[in-house]
Amino acid sequence: MPKKIVTRFIILVAGLFILAFGIALSSKSGLGVSPSASLAYVLSQIFPLSMGLFTTLINVFFVLLQILLLRKNYKVINLLQLVVVFIFGYFTDFTLKIVEPLNIEAYPLKLVLCIVSCMIMALGVFLEVKAGLMVMASEGAISAISGLTGKDFGTIKIILDWGFIAASCIISFVAFGALVGVREGTVIAAFLVGTFVRIYNKRLKFVDRLLAVPQEETPAYAASAGEVPFVITIERELGSGGNEIGMKLAEKLGIGFYDYALIQETAVRTGLPAEEVTKDEERTGRGILYSLYRNSYAMSQTNSRQDEIFEAQKKVIRDIASKESCVIVGRLGAFILKDRGNTFDIFLSGARPFRAERLSQRYGISFNEALQTVEKEDHLRANYCMNYTGMPWGLVPHYDLSLRTSEYGIDKSFEIIAKAVDSFRSSEQ
Repeated sequence: MPKKIVTRFIILVAGLFILAFGIALSSKSGLGVSPSASLAYVLSQIFPLSMGLFTTLINVFFVLLQILLLRKNYKVINLLQLVVVFIFGYFTDFTLKIVEPLNIEAYPLKLVLCIVSCMIMALGVFLEVKAGLMVMASEGAISAISGLTGKDFGTIKIILDWGFIAASCIISFVAFGALVGVREGTVIAAFLVGTFVRIYNKRLKFVDRLLAVPQEETPAYAASAGEVPFVITIERELGSGGNEIGMKLAEKLGIGFYDYALIQETAVRTGLPAEEVTKDEERTGRGILYSLYRNSYAMSQTNSRQDEIFEAQKKVIRDIASKESCVIVGRLGAFILKDRGNTFDIFLSGARPFRAERLSQRYGISFNEALQTVEKEDHLRANYCMNYTGMPWGLVPHYDLSLRTSEYGIDKSFEIIAKAVDSFRSSEQ
């Protein structure tokens, strides 16, 4: 067996053990276990079978479900998921015995233990995913359902997680007349585990080196300004005139213009229909439920469709910027090209009534409908930026020029921007 495979297997087993240990600790906190472990925990409190055995049985069901759904398309090698299933089930019972003597009565200490268990579970998930050897049985079943229904993987996963919680609540109420295994700690885990996974992904780079995972290279275009094409990026609030001003700038400078053309290229790279890319790009949901979705989704070994679209668009934008001078509208171009020389970044905003009026005239809709659209899109784009950059959308220091087009009108705003671009290019030469 090649050394790299052995290393990955060791990391996988270590991840499974750490994950099981974190679940065991969460059960001793008395504040509830993670969503994915809740059903096995509740059943173990009712029947004379261990939590590890129920965990194994539930995951064996997911393996059988994959076979049933995929039939002739099922790959026999995926039966190796059973190895992971049995190892994890054994670790679950083993770690529960380790923590059995632990008894905590004070609520603040229970809360601390709950948070610590989230950190430990996240480390286990991080290592399991980094090992990259085998998709967990539940993930494989979700992928099968996603492929057959055409629904996004992440949507199905969050439905499954909440299905576990709902089933656990119903069963515990029927059996005990109260909630068992599902409490505030379950919600805390739904938020924190994914958060800690993302932190580990950023901080524990030595794991990639250990696995010899190639790091993303610094783009060749991050050279001196004179050696690379000139690129203008325009981030814009809906209705602020970003597309119109961008087209005028491209025409004035005699360079390429990329807005909707990015959608077509991204569709080619992802294999998704252009309308699907249009629906999911530059948008991230909002609210508590979406936060739960993103954080629990970080536990998955499979990227969401939105992640795939973002990664594809990032490559498209970098490829275009390395080959030709152009104007790129939206898609977090300023962030994607942040290490690049000879780039002028613009952010366009405007008063909502001004933008809604422009939208109303352009699409022939009522002002109130346009205003609602503008407000919704502002939230979606701001959340999208925060999700993929970790920074607020439209933060002035991130751009070479920020302008409220509602203060000057579109034509005057174009003149101001054109002069600023000319000044920037003169200073770079």
